[in-house]
Amino acid sequence: MSNTSAVRIAENSVTALVVDLADMSCFEASAIDVNDAGCWIVSDKVDLLQKDVGLRLAGFDKLVRGTVIAYGDNEARVSFLKDDQATAEKRREVRRSVWISTVVSGKTSPFIIKCRIVDASRSGCRLEADNLDRLPQDIEISIPGLDMPIAAKIIWRKNGQAGVRLNWPFDPTPVLTPEAVTAMLDREQEKLAAEKEAKKSKKRVSAFGS
Repeated sequence: MSNTSAVRIAENSVTALVVDLADMSCFEASAIDVNDAGCWIVSDKVDLLQKDVGLRLAGFDKLVRGTVIAYGDNEARVSFLKDDQATAEKRREVRRSVWISTVVSGKTSPFIIKCRIVDASRSGCRLEADNLDRLPQDIEISIPGLDMPIAAKIIWRKNGQAGVRLNWPFDPTPVLTPEAVTAMLDREQEKLAAEKEAKKSKKRVSAFGS
């Protein structure tokens, strides 16, 4: 990471969970220069990203939909501007083979089973497990690293597998005004300051052998 990037992260960043919609992978990154048009995300994993992503910005309950439009030194530029609808409809979805252990539950039922996601695309995935026939049609999928379930609907089931349509928890109108971004940065700085103070207190306790 360049010195310039390190300075920008220190001064103007919030934590974000980044979800690659193409393969449902998830990792934590720093989001910098956040505004209503987009942001930069910084992580040593950005080179693995496909085009369509979702960001869970600190302080937001849902994902912000984004499109990767440029790459830099461990950085990726994400645009929040909506794609032209016609272009989005013509974009062909590619299914990618994956192997993700997950927990699936009925949306309105207590039944829970462990599954594997064996392929994924922007709008769907394929599950593999025993007892899939016991799940209702409307389900929730929990993927590693993302602290919110993904609502989904089972479209077909056969031989221990199920095809699922995903309903990603996007915020349809994320409020990323300058005031909201400033408040988000302030919360992040307060969080970092509290973590730093907690570490200092722990060191002081250790020094006295308590």
